[in-house]
Amino acid sequence: MSAQSLSRTGIVLTQVGGPDDLASVKPYLKSFFSDPDLIRLPRRLKSLQGVFAWSLASVRAPYSRKLYASIGGGSPIRQQTQAQADALAAELRRRGEPRPVYVAMRHSQPNSLAAMSAAQQAGIEELVVIGLFPQYSFSTTLSGLTGLKNALSHLRYDPKLHVVEEYCDHPSYVAAVVDVTRRALRDFRTPAQDIHLIFSAHGLPLSYIEGGDPYYEHVKRSVAAVSQQLDHPGPIHTSFQSRLGPQKWLQPASDTLIEELGRGGAKAICMVPIAFVSEHVETLNEIDIQYADIAKRAGIEEFGRACAIKCHPAYIRCLADLAQQAAAG
Repeated sequence: MSAQSLSRTGIVLTQVGGPDDLASVKPYLKSFFSDPDLIRLPRRLKSLQGVFAWSLASVRAPYSRKLYASIGGGSPIRQQTQAQADALAAELRRRGEPRPVYVAMRHSQPNSLAAMSAAQQAGIEELVVIGLFPQYSFSTTLSGLTGLKNALSHLRYDPKLHVVEEYCDHPSYVAAVVDVTRRALRDFRTPAQDIHLIFSAHGLPLSYIEGGDPYYEHVKRSVAAVSQQLDHPGPIHTSFQSRLGPQKWLQPASDTLIEELGRGGAKAICMVPIAFVSEHVETLNEIDIQYADIAKRAGIEEFGRACAIKCHPAYIRCLADLAQQAAAG
């Protein structure tokens, strides 16, 4: 690829986003609940999505502020995503294919409009879109792409898009998860064969799966690939966290599984946030605080987790491979 072609091609990393501080919690929630790809209301109620989002954000905000206060007053996802973008740009330069890398948050800053405005001003003619979601879902991958397309339409900007939809068992992504999991397991005093390994993924309503969302199958593929490489001698489980609302969600729920394992005599649990590439309230509060407390009350003597893969060199190589392949093809 010529230097001129490289200069006209950019990469955009999409992510859900998160509130930077406690004052941003309610606006973030309102945007989050307004997203029709993420919160799928019945057809007859679609016109009420805005009212629903405002009402639910108002009710939910006080509780959510407490969660974010417990992890420092805001989400670290903005800084960690920018670090991933910077690391990807550096890896592409190292490979002799320098390209600008933009960050587009769906529900916080820098948002899709800011990212696409920057690309437009830079004269970018082609964009490789990579969601920071190894497993495809309507609620994440599709939502991020929708945000970009809305921004492009608003700007009347029409670059050619190369979309990476999933990489749930890409060898380098798998290698990153295997490495952080091995590091976590080394911190346990309990013999490896007695440690219950729980791959915890973000939950999803069953109605999404029934509507064709491949997320559940992608999670299973990720767990299978990591498990094969990890070769953990103890029991392995897959569960789902972060339920919201009365509808039926993917099972088993992570908190319920922890309680059941404790009642069954398990003494050690290592959680692996398989669908999270950055730390957020789901890992720093839900797992580290809430689930740790559940485990303690259930009689679990050792409870720990693998960290999110963030800027793990293998994950950055994965993103660089995906970017190069998409740009070439």
